[in-house]
Amino acid sequence: MAPTHTTGSGGILLRQPITGEEAATHHAALDQVLGHLKAAGINAQLIQRRADRCAITIAVTREPLWHPPELIIYANAGWRIATVTIGACSGSYMVELARVGTDDELRRDRIEVVPPTMPSRVARLVAQNAGAAA
Repeated sequence: MAPTHTTGSGGILLRQPITGEEAATHHAALDQVLGHLKAAGINAQLIQRRADRCAITIAVTREPLWHPPELIIYANAGWRIATVTIGACSGSYMVELARVGTDDELRRDRIEVVPPTMPSRVARLVAQNAGAAA
């Protein structure tokens, strides 16, 4: 199996904390994709991080902030083949598909944006990428 890129957008996303309500909405949308992936037999993990050390705080409510959840999809050998997040303004799925070259050199992720009403399309993109990584 060809190795794939092991880092996604996480470094960028960790700088933009969101409220707990927004995080719950993102989590629910990613759960829909996770259901489609599991039905297709694809290994995936939903990551949700609490933003304990944010520069931004909600002083009035003291509500804890969260980093946007991300759905990380792995090949059977443990290589990351895709990362799925939710767009902050649009609510669309941002699908980062890991890529490698012919000599297993790492390439930049291919990014696809999928409307929020099409979680099954996200699962198809990931499944296609999983087949290409094999």
